[in-house]
Amino acid sequence: MRVPRSVVVLGLVSFFMDVASEMVYPLLPFFLTVVLGAGKETVGLIEGLAEGTASLLKVVGGRLSDRLGVRKPFLIAGYGLPALVRPLLALAVHPEQVLGFRLLDRTGKGLRTAPRDALIADVSREADYGKAYGLHRALDTLGAAIGPLLAFALLPRLGYRGVFWLSLLPAAAAAGAVVFFVRERRVPLAREPLLAAVRQPRYLRFLLASAVFTLGYVSVAFLLLRLGELGLSPRQTTLAYAGYNLLYAALAYPMGTLADRLSPRVATALAMAVYALVFLGWAVAPGVAAGLVLFAAYAAFIALFEPARRAYLAQVAPERERAGAIGLFHTVEGVLLFPASAVFGWLWQVHGPVIAFGLAAGLALSGAALLIRPAR
Repeated sequence: MRVPRSVVVLGLVSFFMDVASEMVYPLLPFFLTVVLGAGKETVGLIEGLAEGTASLLKVVGGRLSDRLGVRKPFLIAGYGLPALVRPLLALAVHPEQVLGFRLLDRTGKGLRTAPRDALIADVSREADYGKAYGLHRALDTLGAAIGPLLAFALLPRLGYRGVFWLSLLPAAAAAGAVVFFVRERRVPLAREPLLAAVRQPRYLRFLLASAVFTLGYVSVAFLLLRLGELGLSPRQTTLAYAGYNLLYAALAYPMGTLADRLSPRVATALAMAVYALVFLGWAVAPGVAAGLVLFAAYAAFIALFEPARRAYLAQVAPERERAGAIGLFHTVEGVLLFPASAVFGWLWQVHGPVIAFGLAAGLALSGAALLIRPAR
């Protein structure tokens, strides 16, 4: 069966928005420290507040979408706001203005994420959820690969502010595509409190398994750092990251199709197990060649994991509270990602990579076991 038109449009929307976001994001730390004179602690504070805002608002956006029975207004706000506030960044002369931009940009992400994922499920057949989410992730990640390459090429010619102004074009294209081309299906209004609605065994088990997994699910930045430890230069690491994103984009759709064939639950548990094996490999990797193979394997993991878990989440979320349940899931994940990365970094610094990567692998296997074990 063909992927619904609205799913294709949402994939293109995410492509353009990720081009815009990734043109800006890699440059922000340098803009703050070199141009505006901010310290590294300011960079950390801005990013922590921004990502925390996005995580907390995902459940809010999802719940409001269910209560009102609509998705598109939240997508218009969620994609339109980051486009509208881009001049704030291009004109910034104080770090506080950059903070304002990041908070408003991440507010948009928080409002749109759960309604968007719910809309994909609303317009797709359940048997094709993996394929639909796989196509969306493929286009999203392709944008994430192209954005930094554009920034790399344009920065010497345009400077920081020129790149920031230019990022307005793909951001506006994303917002315009939502307004004119996205179609939604009316959904039943949510009637009961969210916490009462999600007390379903399959949803709660998935939330628990994902929480355990997330405690060992750390930023890809640590993998880039490990590649540097193994011998890659910063420039080579940048190219490896671009290759990782391109491989992820190429594999996401076929992996989403595989998730439909295996069942999203089995595919998600399998991906968690693959993550564990890859991280055990990272713990003992002997050199650059092994690191690059492991990085490619990590791209294959995430290409399966992202569409599979989104497809299974759409299956287990109650229909009337689908966006709220999706938002709650992402909020819980976002809250746990901070301590996960903090503990992982501390373990690596104090006890070395074997302990840090080994613990992450153990938590991933525990999450897979919780998800795959037969229900009583």
